[in-house]
Amino acid sequence: MKPLGRHSARLKELRAQIRRRPEGVVIVDGLRIIRDLVRWEIPLVELFLSEDLAEGIIDETWVRKAKTVWTVAPTVMEDLAPTRHPQGAVAIVPEPQHARWSARRGVGVYLDHVQDPGNAGAIIRAAAALGASAVLLSPQCADPFSPLAVRGAAGAVFRIPIERNVTAKDAGMRVHERGGSAWATATGGTELASWRPRFPCLLLFGSEGRGLTVEALELADGTVSIPLERGIESLNVAVAAGIVLQTILLRTWSGEPILEMRE
Repeated sequence: MKPLGRHSARLKELRAQIRRRPEGVVIVDGLRIIRDLVRWEIPLVELFLSEDLAEGIIDETWVRKAKTVWTVAPTVMEDLAPTRHPQGAVAIVPEPQHARWSARRGVGVYLDHVQDPGNAGAIIRAAAALGASAVLLSPQCADPFSPLAVRGAAGAVFRIPIERNVTAKDAGMRVHERGGSAWATATGGTELASWRPRFPCLLLFGSEGRGLTVEALELADGTVSIPLERGIESLNVAVAAGIVLQTILLRTWSGEPILEMRE
């Protein structure tokens, strides 16, 4: 472990990286997520630890996996951490790289101008956990590899293919060329219980305030409606995404043909 002073050049560089993430690297904040990265065999390029935390974990395996380990004063870590509730550890890791989703099979999730990093991260977490094949983000979406999105996803950004700057036209073309379908969620759409989308399937989710753009709505083959009670008119976009994905997953497990498959 190497100590870093408050005014060191490396800390100055790190603060700049947190403010504006360089392409190719991801800054991860949080003990649990960093431990998960080691378990998933994702290399820790650099690890920054609060001095009070470092004393008790210096010999832990996940710490020894880091190529370089720095220690900083607790007050420095509090100022440095990119999220509201720092846990005394920040890591720098490579940005994951994946091939373009071909839409040959499975379910793709398309985020249309979802600018809140917490919502983007939560949707990515749901997509990874509930069997989606990939997450595609439109231009002007939140950066899925920002510290807030990574924390919101509980690290799931490293567990599912993610594509950025994908236009709605491109995403829709991929599934339609394969004979699949694209669906949005909306009040008055097909009831979730009777919904039978064609496979491969693209699920479209827009921002909380504005919903889907005209371009995204035009490529949808239909809308699916989540039944709500007590006069509630809508759900958080991440909750809606989780419900729709869980519906597909449960029916797949049960053997019910929720997807009309085309060879």
